[in-house]
Amino acid sequence: MLYHQLNRIREQLAVKDLSVSDGLLLTSRALRGKLPELRLTWLNRELLGYRAEDLETLGEKEAKRPSFSKIVQLLAPVKKQPELEVPVYRFLSGTWGILDGSGKLAKVLEPQLLEKSIFCNIGMQQLESQLNEMDDPMSGLFSMSFDQQTGAEFYCYSRELVRIQESVRLKLSQFIDESISELHLSASSD
Repeated sequence: MLYHQLNRIREQLAVKDLSVSDGLLLTSRALRGKLPELRLTWLNRELLGYRAEDLETLGEKEAKRPSFSKIVQLLAPVKKQPELEVPVYRFLSGTWGILDGSGKLAKVLEPQLLEKSIFCNIGMQQLESQLNEMDDPMSGLFSMSFDQQTGAEFYCYSRELVRIQESVRLKLSQFIDESISELHLSASSD
């Protein structure tokens, strides 16, 4: 039964009959108690978002990336958590700027805002909700972060969110395949 359940989730993801957030939730529920909790952490973080503690751990592993240093600097010190793989696909390419009165984006040239990518820590539920509210998710602008000191926001094209969604869709399918293999599941084993 578990094999068929996971296979059905994977097939629905492939043809986009299932949202990525629902796929993450269903996979997590199906595998709870079957795989170690540490293996299921990725599913949870992708579904609900990455926490400050996760970013701290990831920041230590990805210290060379300037956008991570900014994120980690903003976070309060936290206790050590199990390490996650750095989700490089979650970095958004964009620019820091301020919208002028006519709605035109003016770039901000502050030294602390020269980074051209930031980490998208929002969960898939929120990300998909944002995409569903957009008229055209492939061409709109999306504000991901705010700098109180300058009033600037980090803007990226919303297609960056679509790219993350598709990356997670593919990674979830891979995760399901790996779990089926790891648990030695087959259609005849149910």
